[in-house]
Amino acid sequence: MKILYLLPGGLYNPAGMERVTTIKANYLAEKCNYDVSIVTTEQLGRPVFYPLSEKVHLYHLDIGIGKNFDTESYFQKIVTRFFKIKAYKKKLGKLLFEIKPDITISTLSGLDIEFINQLKDGSIKIGELHFPGDFRKLMTQKLYTSYVPNLIGKLINYNFKRKCRKLSRLVVLTEEERSYWKNTPNIVVIPNPLPFYPQVTSSLENKKTIAVGRLAFEKGFDLLIEAWKAVYEKHPDWKLTILGKGNQKEVLSQLILNKGLDSVIEIQAPVADIEHVYPAYSLLVFPSRYLDSFGMVIVEGMSFGLPPVAFDAPCGPKDIITDGVNGFLVQTGDTATLSVKINQLIESVDLRTAMSKAARERAKDFEVDKIMEHWVCLFNELKDENNRCIRG
Repeated sequence: MKILYLLPGGLYNPAGMERVTTIKANYLAEKCNYDVSIVTTEQLGRPVFYPLSEKVHLYHLDIGIGKNFDTESYFQKIVTRFFKIKAYKKKLGKLLFEIKPDITISTLSGLDIEFINQLKDGSIKIGELHFPGDFRKLMTQKLYTSYVPNLIGKLINYNFKRKCRKLSRLVVLTEEERSYWKNTPNIVVIPNPLPFYPQVTSSLENKKTIAVGRLAFEKGFDLLIEAWKAVYEKHPDWKLTILGKGNQKEVLSQLILNKGLDSVIEIQAPVADIEHVYPAYSLLVFPSRYLDSFGMVIVEGMSFGLPPVAFDAPCGPKDIITDGVNGFLVQTGDTATLSVKINQLIESVDLRTAMSKAARERAKDFEVDKIMEHWVCLFNELKDENNRCIRG
């Protein structure tokens, strides 16, 4: 079977969607012997970050969608978007007719949803949503306060959902996200796969906590730093590592200094082999405000026995964590309670140990073989449906 993934941006970025796409592509190519391709729009000669099987074909269209984004006015962005969509549609349409995939998968955070249903190359079109369905509206609200941009953001969001409903299937990562898509019969829930289930686990003895993610506003690391002040006052010997990169690094570094926490909080660059990092820590904190539709970091940490403390942000944490059993869920933005829950785990070895065991057990549900079985079944189901339609 021929599977083609459309990945906006590229594989150079150490981010969750890029990692998950790589895991699935590798599995389908190596374990299932599928013919797998990944199409990017912004690789621009940069090296691939996560290990990729030699059996996976790469096609870089280099559209330059994000070029000059930070310097353009809102209306310049609208005009640029129109021409970039046109260029992308032309290049991708030509490529699809050359490759002839059985199934084309959009990761839905790029511009291809604007035209993918119009491409008549014969492939089945599905989408997999790695962000909450309303993320375009949320991002517009974050960037602009005036009426017109926010109205356009709502219209773009409405159009996005309308076009997603026309796909053969829309795959979301959690039941919570499914609940936000009313009147959407084509929707399916398949969580992200855990790339490893380690035998080595945390000893829970190191006085170290880890948080992982892109250094961006929506990830909420500023809230975690705020919360850590109260942790530091009670447990000055515990340290926090934030693993990630992004445009908020300087802001977060300054905040750490302003809070007098530079001796106990450090920001480190992301690594491709993060499985070698987790065992050195005893807790994991996930402080995202929004724009996480699953929270792969939570499952990864849990697989090593790290009890997680997470904001109950849309969407994902509540589908993974059972509050008080295998971790803690905290109302989004409540830094005081976040501190309290972290301190609880620091102060009770028995609680850490019990939650660690429960976290490990929960993580088994996301092992790659189990999750990819759902994908293979979906692909076969879609092929059968398509064959029945062709036969009439």
